[in-house]
Amino acid sequence: MNSDTIALNLQPIAGENLTGIGQYALAISKELVAIDGQESFEGHIFDFLGRNKASDLVSKLLKINDMHIVTSMPLGAYIRAGNMAKICSYERLTRSNANVTVFFNYLVPQALKGKSIITIYDMVCERYPETMDDRNRRLLQNHLRQSANKADAIVTISDFSKKEIVEILGVPSSKVFVAKCGVDSNFYCPNDSENSRQEEKTKLQESYGIDKFFLYVGTLEPRKNLGVLIDAFEGVAKDYPDVKLVIAGGVGWHSEEMLSKIENSSFKNRIIRTGYVSDEMKRDLYRNCEALVLPSLYEGFGMPVVEAMACAAQCIVSSSSSLPEVSGGFAQEVDSQDVEGFSKAMARILVKDDKVLVSKEDLISNSKKFDWHTAAMVYKEAILFAK
Repeated sequence: MNSDTIALNLQPIAGENLTGIGQYALAISKELVAIDGQESFEGHIFDFLGRNKASDLVSKLLKINDMHIVTSMPLGAYIRAGNMAKICSYERLTRSNANVTVFFNYLVPQALKGKSIITIYDMVCERYPETMDDRNRRLLQNHLRQSANKADAIVTISDFSKKEIVEILGVPSSKVFVAKCGVDSNFYCPNDSENSRQEEKTKLQESYGIDKFFLYVGTLEPRKNLGVLIDAFEGVAKDYPDVKLVIAGGVGWHSEEMLSKIENSSFKNRIIRTGYVSDEMKRDLYRNCEALVLPSLYEGFGMPVVEAMACAAQCIVSSSSSLPEVSGGFAQEVDSQDVEGFSKAMARILVKDDKVLVSKEDLISNSKKFDWHTAAMVYKEAILFAK
Protein backbone atom coordinates (compact mmCIF):
# COMPACT_ATOMS: atom_id res chain seq x y z
CA MET A 1 0.00 0.00 0.00
CA ASN A 2 1.06 3.57 -0.68
CA SER A 3 0.97 5.66 2.48
CA ASP A 4 0.92 8.85 0.39
CA THR A 5 -2.21 7.96 -1.58
CA ILE A 6 -5.65 8.63 -0.10
CA ALA A 7 -8.70 6.83 -1.43
CA LEU A 8 -12.03 8.62 -1.61
CA ASN A 9 -15.13 6.45 -1.79
CA LEU A 10 -17.23 8.65 -4.08
CA GLN A 11 -20.47 6.67 -3.96
CA PRO A 12 -22.59 9.65 -2.78
CA ILE A 13 -21.79 11.64 -5.94
CA ALA A 14 -22.32 8.74 -8.36
CA GLY A 15 -25.88 9.64 -9.30
CA GLU A 16 -28.24 12.27 -10.67
CA ASN A 17 -29.72 15.02 -8.46
CA LEU A 18 -27.27 14.96 -5.57
CA THR A 19 -28.61 14.78 -2.04
CA GLY A 20 -27.16 16.83 0.80
CA ILE A 21 -24.64 14.07 1.48
CA GLY A 22 -23.67 14.02 -2.19
CA GLN A 23 -23.16 17.78 -2.25
CA TYR A 24 -21.04 17.59 0.90
CA ALA A 25 -18.90 14.74 -0.45
CA LEU A 26 -18.38 16.57 -3.74
CA ALA A 27 -17.42 19.87 -2.11
CA ILE A 28 -14.94 18.23 0.30
CA SER A 29 -13.42 16.10 -2.47
CA LYS A 30 -12.96 19.11 -4.75
CA GLU A 31 -11.20 21.03 -1.99
CA LEU A 32 -8.93 18.11 -1.09
CA VAL A 33 -7.92 17.68 -4.72
CA ALA A 34 -7.33 21.43 -5.05
CA ILE A 35 -5.10 21.38 -1.97
CA ASP A 36 -3.02 18.26 -2.68
CA GLY A 37 -3.45 17.61 -6.42
CA GLN A 38 -5.14 14.83 -8.41
CA GLU A 39 -2.13 12.53 -8.14
CA SER A 40 -2.58 12.28 -4.35
CA PHE A 41 -5.96 10.55 -4.60
CA GLU A 42 -7.70 7.55 -6.05
CA GLY A 43 -11.48 7.39 -6.35
CA HIS A 44 -13.72 4.37 -5.71
CA ILE A 45 -17.20 3.88 -7.17
CA PHE A 46 -19.50 0.85 -6.96
CA ASP A 47 -21.74 0.61 -10.04
CA PHE A 48 -23.34 -2.83 -10.23
CA LEU A 49 -23.10 -4.14 -13.81
CA GLY A 50 -22.35 -0.59 -14.92
CA ARG A 51 -26.06 0.15 -15.07
CA ASN A 52 -25.86 3.69 -13.70
CA LYS A 53 -22.92 4.90 -15.82
CA ALA A 54 -21.57 6.23 -12.53
CA SER A 55 -18.05 6.75 -13.85
CA ASP A 56 -19.31 9.24 -16.44
CA LEU A 57 -21.38 11.07 -13.85
CA VAL A 58 -18.50 11.36 -11.39
CA SER A 59 -15.93 12.38 -14.01
CA LYS A 60 -18.11 15.36 -14.96
CA LEU A 61 -18.09 16.56 -11.37
CA LEU A 62 -14.61 15.71 -10.12
CA LYS A 63 -11.23 15.20 -11.76
CA ILE A 64 -9.16 12.40 -10.24
CA ASN A 65 -6.62 10.60 -12.41
CA ASP A 66 -6.95 7.20 -10.74
CA MET A 67 -10.60 6.05 -10.67
CA HIS A 68 -11.49 2.49 -9.65
CA ILE A 69 -14.93 1.16 -10.64
CA VAL A 70 -16.47 -1.96 -9.04
CA THR A 71 -19.20 -3.50 -11.19
CA SER A 72 -19.47 -6.90 -9.52
CA MET A 73 -21.77 -5.88 -6.65
CA PRO A 74 -23.47 -2.89 -4.98
CA LEU A 75 -21.63 -1.22 -2.11
CA GLY A 76 -24.61 -1.72 0.22
CA ALA A 77 -24.58 -5.48 -0.37
CA TYR A 78 -20.84 -5.59 0.33
CA ILE A 79 -21.32 -3.73 3.62
CA ARG A 80 -24.25 -5.91 4.66
CA ALA A 81 -22.10 -9.01 4.07
CA GLY A 82 -20.03 -7.95 7.08
CA ASN A 83 -17.19 -10.28 7.98
CA MET A 84 -18.23 -12.71 5.26
CA ALA A 85 -16.96 -10.16 2.74
CA LYS A 86 -13.42 -10.70 4.01
CA ILE A 87 -13.18 -13.51 1.47
CA CYS A 88 -12.41 -10.63 -0.87
CA SER A 89 -10.91 -7.62 0.90
CA TYR A 90 -12.06 -4.11 0.04
CA GLU A 91 -8.58 -3.33 -1.28
CA ARG A 92 -8.62 -6.34 -3.58
CA LEU A 93 -12.14 -5.60 -4.78
CA THR A 94 -11.36 -1.97 -5.60
CA ARG A 95 -7.74 -2.63 -6.67
CA SER A 96 -6.79 -0.01 -4.12
CA ASN A 97 -3.24 1.06 -3.45
CA ALA A 98 -4.16 3.50 -0.67
CA ASN A 99 -3.38 3.22 3.00
CA VAL A 100 -6.33 5.37 4.12
CA THR A 101 -9.84 5.35 2.65
CA VAL A 102 -12.37 8.11 3.28
CA PHE A 103 -16.04 7.10 3.31
CA PHE A 104 -18.62 9.90 3.04
CA ASN A 105 -21.75 7.93 3.90
CA TYR A 106 -21.68 6.62 7.48
CA LEU A 107 -20.40 3.07 6.98
CA VAL A 108 -17.14 1.26 6.26
CA PRO A 109 -16.99 -2.32 4.94
CA GLN A 110 -15.69 -4.72 7.59
CA ALA A 111 -13.53 -6.28 4.87
CA LEU A 112 -11.36 -3.15 4.60
CA LYS A 113 -7.82 -3.98 5.76
CA GLY A 114 -6.30 -0.50 5.80
CA LYS A 115 -7.09 2.66 7.75
CA SER A 116 -10.45 4.34 7.37
CA ILE A 117 -12.32 7.57 8.01
CA ILE A 118 -16.12 7.59 8.07
CA THR A 119 -18.46 10.57 7.92
CA ILE A 120 -21.44 10.45 10.28
CA TYR A 121 -23.81 13.36 9.67
CA ASP A 122 -26.29 12.76 12.46
CA MET A 123 -27.75 10.10 14.73
CA VAL A 124 -31.29 10.22 13.43
CA CYS A 125 -31.27 6.40 13.17
CA GLU A 126 -31.24 6.31 16.97
CA ARG A 127 -33.05 9.51 17.93
CA TYR A 128 -35.86 9.43 15.34
CA PRO A 129 -35.72 6.00 13.65
CA GLU A 130 -39.40 6.15 12.75
CA THR A 131 -38.70 9.05 10.38
CA MET A 132 -36.26 7.10 8.23
CA ASP A 133 -36.58 4.98 5.13
CA ASP A 134 -36.94 1.42 6.44
CA ARG A 135 -34.04 -0.03 4.46
CA ASN A 136 -31.57 2.71 5.43
CA ARG A 137 -32.69 2.54 9.05
CA ARG A 138 -31.99 -1.19 9.24
CA LEU A 139 -28.64 -0.77 7.50
CA LEU A 140 -27.48 1.89 9.95
CA GLN A 141 -28.87 0.24 13.05
CA ASN A 142 -27.18 -3.04 12.09
CA HIS A 143 -23.81 -1.64 11.02
CA LEU A 144 -23.16 1.90 12.27
CA ARG A 145 -21.83 1.02 15.73
CA GLN A 146 -19.50 -1.58 14.23
CA SER A 147 -18.32 0.91 11.60
CA ALA A 148 -17.69 3.59 14.23
CA ASN A 149 -15.57 1.19 16.25
CA LYS A 150 -13.63 0.02 13.20
CA ALA A 151 -12.95 3.48 11.77
CA ASP A 152 -9.68 5.12 12.74
CA ALA A 153 -11.31 8.55 12.68
CA ILE A 154 -14.84 9.91 12.39
CA VAL A 155 -15.80 13.22 10.79
CA THR A 156 -19.12 14.91 11.48
CA ILE A 157 -20.69 18.23 10.53
CA SER A 158 -21.58 20.06 13.75
CA ASP A 159 -20.63 20.25 17.40
CA PHE A 160 -24.13 18.99 18.14
CA SER A 161 -23.61 15.86 16.04
CA LYS A 162 -20.22 15.19 17.65
CA LYS A 163 -21.87 15.22 21.06
CA GLU A 164 -24.55 12.82 19.81
CA ILE A 165 -22.00 10.43 18.28
CA VAL A 166 -19.86 10.29 21.41
CA GLU A 167 -22.89 9.83 23.66
CA ILE A 168 -24.73 7.22 21.61
CA LEU A 169 -21.89 5.24 20.02
CA GLY A 170 -19.49 5.50 22.94
CA VAL A 171 -16.45 6.39 20.82
CA PRO A 172 -13.65 8.58 22.22
CA SER A 173 -14.19 12.30 21.69
CA SER A 174 -10.61 12.61 20.39
CA LYS A 175 -11.51 10.35 17.46
CA VAL A 176 -14.34 12.61 16.23
CA PHE A 177 -13.55 15.67 14.08
CA VAL A 178 -16.01 18.43 13.15
CA ALA A 179 -15.91 19.61 9.53
CA LYS A 180 -18.88 21.95 9.27
CA CYS A 181 -20.57 22.37 5.92
CA GLY A 182 -19.42 25.29 3.81
CA VAL A 183 -21.11 27.57 1.36
CA ASP A 184 -19.90 28.93 -1.97
CA SER A 185 -20.24 32.64 -1.22
CA ASN A 186 -19.40 33.53 -4.83
CA PHE A 187 -22.53 31.69 -5.92
CA TYR A 188 -24.85 32.04 -2.93
CA CYS A 189 -24.93 35.81 -2.51
CA PRO A 190 -27.42 38.68 -2.77
CA ASN A 191 -28.34 39.99 -6.18
CA ASP A 192 -27.34 43.65 -6.21
CA SER A 193 -28.43 44.37 -9.78
CA GLU A 194 -31.89 45.87 -10.07
CA ASN A 195 -32.34 44.59 -13.64
CA SER A 196 -31.20 41.10 -12.70
CA ARG A 197 -33.47 41.05 -9.64
CA GLN A 198 -36.44 41.89 -11.82
CA GLU A 199 -35.48 39.09 -14.21
CA GLU A 200 -35.41 36.66 -11.28
CA LYS A 201 -38.84 37.77 -10.11
CA THR A 202 -40.22 37.38 -13.62
CA LYS A 203 -38.75 33.89 -13.91
CA LEU A 204 -40.25 32.82 -10.57
CA GLN A 205 -43.62 34.24 -11.55
CA GLU A 206 -43.56 32.44 -14.89
CA SER A 207 -42.26 29.14 -13.43
CA TYR A 208 -44.36 28.87 -10.26
CA GLY A 209 -46.76 31.82 -10.16
CA ILE A 210 -45.12 33.23 -7.03
CA ASP A 211 -44.31 36.74 -5.86
CA LYS A 212 -44.57 36.94 -2.06
CA PHE A 213 -43.70 33.59 -0.50
CA PHE A 214 -42.15 31.67 2.36
CA LEU A 215 -39.69 28.95 1.41
CA TYR A 216 -38.85 25.45 2.57
CA VAL A 217 -35.86 23.68 0.99
CA GLY A 218 -35.25 19.97 1.49
CA THR A 219 -36.55 16.49 0.89
CA LEU A 220 -40.10 15.69 1.88
CA GLU A 221 -39.55 13.27 4.76
CA PRO A 222 -40.96 12.97 8.28
CA ARG A 223 -38.10 14.47 10.31
CA LYS A 224 -38.43 17.71 8.31
CA ASN A 225 -41.70 18.26 10.19
CA LEU A 226 -43.61 19.71 7.24
CA GLY A 227 -46.96 19.02 8.88
CA VAL A 228 -46.22 21.76 11.41
CA LEU A 229 -45.09 24.10 8.62
CA ILE A 230 -48.29 23.58 6.64
CA ASP A 231 -50.46 24.17 9.73
CA ALA A 232 -48.46 27.30 10.54
CA PHE A 233 -48.76 28.59 6.99
CA GLU A 234 -52.52 28.11 7.07
CA GLY A 235 -52.62 30.33 10.16
CA VAL A 236 -50.78 33.08 8.28
CA ALA A 237 -52.59 32.60 4.97
CA LYS A 238 -55.95 33.52 6.50
CA ASP A 239 -54.73 37.04 7.25
CA TYR A 240 -52.38 37.53 4.28
CA PRO A 241 -54.17 36.48 1.08
CA ASP A 242 -51.24 37.33 -1.20
CA VAL A 243 -48.60 35.12 0.46
CA LYS A 244 -47.72 31.58 -0.67
CA LEU A 245 -45.62 28.69 0.62
CA VAL A 246 -43.02 27.13 -1.68
CA ILE A 247 -41.78 23.63 -0.90
CA ALA A 248 -38.62 23.01 -2.91
CA GLY A 249 -37.29 19.47 -2.88
CA GLY A 250 -37.90 15.94 -4.03
CA VAL A 251 -40.29 13.45 -2.48
CA GLY A 252 -38.55 11.21 0.05
CA TRP A 253 -39.63 8.29 2.21
CA HIS A 254 -42.85 8.05 4.23
CA SER A 255 -44.11 11.21 2.53
CA GLU A 256 -47.69 10.05 1.96
CA GLU A 257 -49.08 11.82 5.02
CA MET A 258 -47.42 15.12 4.11
CA LEU A 259 -48.62 14.97 0.51
CA SER A 260 -52.15 14.19 1.71
CA LYS A 261 -52.00 17.11 4.14
CA ILE A 262 -51.07 19.48 1.30
CA GLU A 263 -53.80 18.10 -0.95
CA ASN A 264 -56.44 18.48 1.76
CA SER A 265 -55.37 21.96 2.85
CA SER A 266 -57.87 24.78 2.44
CA PHE A 267 -54.96 26.72 0.98
CA LYS A 268 -53.56 24.03 -1.30
CA ASN A 269 -53.65 26.40 -4.28
CA ARG A 270 -51.18 28.60 -2.42
CA ILE A 271 -48.80 25.76 -1.50
CA ILE A 272 -46.39 25.30 -4.39
CA ARG A 273 -44.35 22.12 -4.74
CA THR A 274 -41.47 22.61 -7.15
CA GLY A 275 -39.87 19.17 -6.92
CA TYR A 276 -36.08 18.98 -7.14
CA VAL A 277 -34.65 22.34 -8.25
CA SER A 278 -31.32 23.31 -9.77
CA ASP A 279 -28.80 25.24 -7.70
CA GLU A 280 -29.55 28.33 -9.80
CA MET A 281 -33.28 28.13 -9.16
CA LYS A 282 -32.70 27.44 -5.46
CA ARG A 283 -30.56 30.58 -5.26
CA ASP A 284 -33.31 32.61 -6.96
CA LEU A 285 -35.79 31.30 -4.40
CA TYR A 286 -33.53 32.24 -1.48
CA ARG A 287 -32.99 35.72 -2.89
CA ASN A 288 -36.68 36.46 -3.30
CA CYS A 289 -38.43 34.71 -0.42
CA GLU A 290 -39.87 36.50 2.60
CA ALA A 291 -37.98 33.99 4.75
CA LEU A 292 -36.68 30.44 4.76
CA VAL A 293 -38.65 28.31 7.24
CA LEU A 294 -37.01 25.11 8.51
CA PRO A 295 -39.11 23.46 11.26
CA SER A 296 -37.09 20.20 11.40
CA LEU A 297 -37.32 17.83 14.32
CA TYR A 298 -33.66 16.92 13.89
CA GLU A 299 -30.79 18.15 11.72
CA GLY A 300 -27.12 17.24 11.71
CA PHE A 301 -26.41 20.68 10.27
CA GLY A 302 -29.13 22.42 8.23
CA MET A 303 -27.43 23.50 5.02
CA PRO A 304 -30.36 25.58 3.66
CA VAL A 305 -29.94 27.98 6.60
CA VAL A 306 -26.37 28.88 5.62
CA GLU A 307 -27.22 29.11 1.91
CA ALA A 308 -30.21 31.34 2.64
CA MET A 309 -28.24 33.62 4.93
CA ALA A 310 -25.50 33.93 2.30
CA CYS A 311 -28.25 35.26 0.01
CA ALA A 312 -29.36 37.65 2.81
CA ALA A 313 -32.66 35.82 3.39
CA GLN A 314 -34.39 35.98 6.75
CA CYS A 315 -34.66 32.59 8.50
CA ILE A 316 -37.11 30.94 10.88
CA VAL A 317 -35.85 27.66 12.36
CA SER A 318 -36.83 25.15 14.99
CA SER A 319 -34.87 25.36 18.22
CA SER A 320 -33.92 21.69 17.94
CA SER A 321 -30.63 19.87 17.36
CA SER A 322 -27.96 21.76 15.38
CA LEU A 323 -30.11 24.59 14.00
CA PRO A 324 -29.38 27.17 16.73
CA GLU A 325 -25.67 26.40 16.33
CA VAL A 326 -25.78 26.98 12.58
CA SER A 327 -28.07 30.02 12.61
CA GLY A 328 -25.82 31.66 15.21
CA GLY A 329 -28.56 33.73 16.82
CA PHE A 330 -29.52 35.37 13.52
CA ALA A 331 -32.81 33.51 13.00
CA GLN A 332 -36.12 33.39 14.80
CA GLU A 333 -36.11 30.14 16.80
CA VAL A 334 -39.36 28.29 17.51
CA ASP A 335 -40.05 25.00 19.28
CA SER A 336 -40.48 22.34 16.60
CA GLN A 337 -44.05 21.51 17.71
CA ASP A 338 -45.24 25.10 18.17
CA VAL A 339 -47.55 25.73 15.21
CA GLU A 340 -48.72 29.08 16.56
CA GLY A 341 -45.12 30.09 17.20
CA PHE A 342 -44.17 29.50 13.57
CA SER A 343 -47.27 31.38 12.39
CA LYS A 344 -46.37 34.37 14.57
CA ALA A 345 -42.77 34.28 13.37
CA MET A 346 -43.89 34.39 9.73
CA ALA A 347 -46.35 37.18 10.45
CA ARG A 348 -43.60 39.25 12.08
CA ILE A 349 -41.58 38.92 8.88
CA LEU A 350 -44.53 40.05 6.77
CA VAL A 351 -45.14 43.17 8.85
CA LYS A 352 -41.40 43.97 8.80
CA ASP A 353 -41.04 43.88 12.59
CA ASP A 354 -37.68 45.52 13.31
CA LYS A 355 -37.32 43.46 16.47
CA VAL A 356 -36.86 40.24 14.46
CA LEU A 357 -35.49 41.38 11.11
CA VAL A 358 -31.76 40.67 10.77
CA SER A 359 -29.53 42.99 8.76
CA LYS A 360 -28.10 41.87 5.45
CA GLU A 361 -24.61 42.37 6.86
CA ASP A 362 -25.22 40.10 9.87
CA LEU A 363 -26.79 37.36 7.77
CA ILE A 364 -23.89 37.31 5.32
CA SER A 365 -21.34 37.54 8.13
CA ASN A 366 -22.78 34.47 9.82
CA SER A 367 -22.75 32.49 6.57
CA LYS A 368 -19.07 33.32 6.04
CA LYS A 369 -18.19 31.34 9.16
CA PHE A 370 -18.75 28.23 7.07
CA ASP A 371 -16.44 27.47 4.15
CA TRP A 372 -15.40 24.31 2.33
CA HIS A 373 -11.66 24.94 2.53
CA THR A 374 -11.78 24.95 6.33
CA ALA A 375 -13.88 21.77 6.27
CA ALA A 376 -11.40 20.05 3.95
CA MET A 377 -8.53 20.96 6.23
CA VAL A 378 -10.35 19.14 9.04
CA TYR A 379 -10.40 16.04 6.82
CA LYS A 380 -6.65 16.41 6.34
CA GLU A 381 -6.28 16.55 10.12
CA ALA A 382 -8.42 13.41 10.46
CA ILE A 383 -6.34 11.63 7.82
CA LEU A 384 -3.13 12.38 9.73
CA PHE A 385 -4.79 11.14 12.94
CA ALA A 386 -5.89 7.92 11.22
CA LYS A 387 -2.42 7.22 9.86
